Amino acid sequence: MQANEKLDYVDSLRGIAILMVMLVHTAQSVPELPRWVLTITKYGQLGVQLFFVVSAITLSASMDWRSDEEDRTKRYLIRRFFRIAPLYYFGIIWYFLYRSVQISLNTGSLQAAGGYTVINMLANFSFVHGFYPPAHNSIVPGGWSIGTEMAFYLCFPALFLMFKRMNERSTIQFLILFALMMGCYYFFENGYVTWMGIHVERNNFMYYNLFNQLPVFTLGILAYFLDKNHGFTKIPIIVNLLFLCLFAWLTLILWQSNPFPVDAFMFVPFTAGLAFVFLYNIFKRFRILSFSILRRIGQVSYSMYILHFMFAWYGAQYLNAWLGGFGRPIILLGIYYVLTLVFSFALAMVSEKLIEKPGIEIGRRLIQEMENAQLSQSSVVP
Repeated sequence: MQANEKLDYVDSLRGIAILMVMLVHTAQSVPELPRWVLTITKYGQLGVQLFFVVSAITLSASMDWRSDEEDRTKRYLIRRFFRIAPLYYFGIIWYFLYRSVQISLNTGSLQAAGGYTVINMLANFSFVHGFYPPAHNSIVPGGWSIGTEMAFYLCFPALFLMFKRMNERSTIQFLILFALMMGCYYFFENGYVTWMGIHVERNNFMYYNLFNQLPVFTLGILAYFLDKNHGFTKIPIIVNLLFLCLFAWLTLILWQSNPFPVDAFMFVPFTAGLAFVFLYNIFKRFRILSFSILRRIGQVSYSMYILHFMFAWYGAQYLNAWLGGFGRPIILLGIYYVLTLVFSFALAMVSEKLIEKPGIEIGRRLIQEMENAQLSQSSVVP
């Protein structure tokens, strides 16, 4: 993979991921949708797992490209922090102010929104909210995924080195080791939740936690090394499509089923991730699928993720007051979705310019200062 060629299909996959996420959240604002429509839109929630797979792939590629970089781990953490933190901090402040103003207007008295305690705010500012149930998804809508992603960033350097050593073996041995590792992981997870007397249920804390989402990240690392070894290029396109459909179907089965001997939702991120690995391979091999507008949406997908709730949830509430009695629910869903997409995309381009890129630039300057300091020290050493 070359640094300049990864952008098209990777950004396109991010575009698909945010389109999926916006679909499920927009549908939550439309009353009386048919059951089959709700089933389809709920699958959009798994766009977060597509984000996770793509994130692990790009992180692996970046780590490989910078294999000779000094202080590689420190620089990696700086890049990740300043890529994520500035916009997320903006989201914390923005949603606190918006929700507080909304409550104050509704009640007629000035008051802060519920849930914004000092501990919850500090947990989100320090990105440990993924391990603290009261804070994991109550400060920024959808903020659980940011906490889970940031926790994965800390694990990633060690995971990458482990997979790199596994990759020294043959592809078959590599896959067998990965399968054994996942089997042991789920055996341990099932034993842990059983021992603790808790359950992995739809959208509960244990489902969102890194402990349950980590396997989907490992699929991204696996996909990178298989891709690097040209293991994917040998898979016919029809086989990719079949496995994509198979694992998507299996995910829906797990999503809808409860009478399993173990918690079915324990495996949902992993089976969804398997489907997305084959989707990744399809997009990489067929660049024609990467439309320019889809790539652009993917490039600002992080801003769209943080900001789209303003339109998918809060904006739709006002639209329901005007349009709720007119038209079929499916038509309203289409209208709300298009509006959410357009306004989120427009606002995301502003956010990219004013928040995301300046934050990335701060990280770049810090790394540059580290390099200059190292050069200065080396120049004075006799």
